[in-house]
Amino acid sequence: MPEDVVTTTIANAVATTAVAEAISEVIDASVTTTKNTYADAIAAYFPIVDQFYIPDWFTIQFIANNIISFTPLFSYGTTVISIQRSQTSLGFSLDICATMLIASILRVCYYLITPYDLSLLRQSLVMIFIQLILLNTTLKFRPIEYQYDNLLAVESFQKLFHDIFLEYFATDKPLQNWKTIINNLTFTKVTGFLGKCGLVIVYKTLKFFDPSYKRILSFWQWNNDTIFWKFIAYFACLNFFFTLFVVKIMDWPTIAEWVGSIFGSLGLLIESLLPLPQISILHKLKSIQGFKLILLVSWLCGDTLKITYLIFGASNISYMFVVFALFQMSLDFYIAGQYIYYRFYYETFRHDNEASMALNTGDIELRNFNVTVDGSSNNNSY
Repeated sequence: MPEDVVTTTIANAVATTAVAEAISEVIDASVTTTKNTYADAIAAYFPIVDQFYIPDWFTIQFIANNIISFTPLFSYGTTVISIQRSQTSLGFSLDICATMLIASILRVCYYLITPYDLSLLRQSLVMIFIQLILLNTTLKFRPIEYQYDNLLAVESFQKLFHDIFLEYFATDKPLQNWKTIINNLTFTKVTGFLGKCGLVIVYKTLKFFDPSYKRILSFWQWNNDTIFWKFIAYFACLNFFFTLFVVKIMDWPTIAEWVGSIFGSLGLLIESLLPLPQISILHKLKSIQGFKLILLVSWLCGDTLKITYLIFGASNISYMFVVFALFQMSLDFYIAGQYIYYRFYYETFRHDNEASMALNTGDIELRNFNVTVDGSSNNNSY
């Protein structure tokens, strides 16, 4: 083979190899560029590839707000289901519905005057919704023990004050003997009389929250279920229209601020007194029948969440919210003590007391019955 042909062949082979290497480099560069483009696209869609994607709006604050707002659906919804299953509302206080409905309506009116945190407003609206369902269920399965005619009568203010006046001033005719009363007045008599009058007011207030006693005008103890719904409708409409009239129509800022303070304080006070009727019912029944543990747990958890939220999470909140929430939580702890006592210890203590009384009675009878030496018996009474 000629030398020039060999040289030409080698040159062609080298050129072919160079072209192949160039093509391979171009292909590798193209693949790398494509991979980088895909990675950039994925990184742009997901902020962090190696972690779960969490939206910006899904924060701890968002979770806390919704828990606060929708907790009533769970706590009172379970009570509705329990009453429907047992076909009786015995052991559950009907006053809970009244307390939460009135307090929630007042809080909504307060928001129209002095806006507060939106999650608390949602909670009030959700509470009104679930309490209307609970009221309907409770009235449907209301036991005969809750009828007004079967409740106990409580002494009137007139009789109680008359007895106190007679105790300290020894007369029941103050208009005729007013000179004698004035001449015999002492600091001790006056302070004692005023102190007893204060106790009478506290006594009547506690009896008002005791559902086993009759109230003035049979409030929230009506035998006719329709009156309950009329009262709620009239109360809500009156407060909403009055609030809109003062704030929007007449635009009286001074009066609106005054009315808002009254509505806010009343709403908080009424809600804080929520456990009182349930305390009275448990004390009367000496049993936890009809009262579900899940409701107590929801109350305590709700109080804890509410107080934590009011202190650390909420904005534009008055200190009154915290004070009344703490008072309500203390009453819920008292109910927790009642629940533990009547659930685990009451029957044991009652049986022990009955056995002790029976033992004492038997000991007295044995001491009164003496046996003589000849076998005869003498019954000696002391």
